[in-house]
Amino acid sequence: ARFRGRLQSLAASQDLVTSSNWRGAALRELVAGQVGRYGSDPARTMHFEGVNPFLNPNATLHIGLALHELTVNSVSYGALSRPNGFVEVGAILAGGGKPSLSLTWRETIPHDSQRKNTKRFGSVALERVVPTSLNGSAKLEITENRLEYRLVVPHGNFETD
Repeated sequence: ARFRGRLQSLAASQDLVTSSNWRGAALRELVAGQVGRYGSDPARTMHFEGVNPFLNPNATLHIGLALHELTVNSVSYGALSRPNGFVEVGAILAGGGKPSLSLTWRETIPHDSQRKNTKRFGSVALERVVPTSLNGSAKLEITENRLEYRLVVPHGNFETD
């Protein structure tokens, strides 16, 4: 089921790339599409703030994979496992002439969560596969009641207006 979910996530991201005539996808659309795939209403369950760059195809697929892993984890153990839960997604441009995109996912983890702190494929994808594929960096922090994921994406992976 997890493998099928990842394939469906990649297919959904690929659909965005295809519909743009192979140019990529807008970040906000990608985030809403990945969060919305799990029956949650993105307008209620996701608070998006910040810039909305147009991601190239490679960035669309890999960031889509990261968003899928974060969403599945949240639906299973995190904020989206609660009726009124929500996640916060922020996107800012940082740096000089060719700024990097800093993408942050934050959520509160319920105190009675059954999440185990074992590293699994999702953590490996978030911390190694996705940032390496984008020549970027990532940090996943999980505490007793909070999860925060920060992905830094170099400028060549997106366009801004």
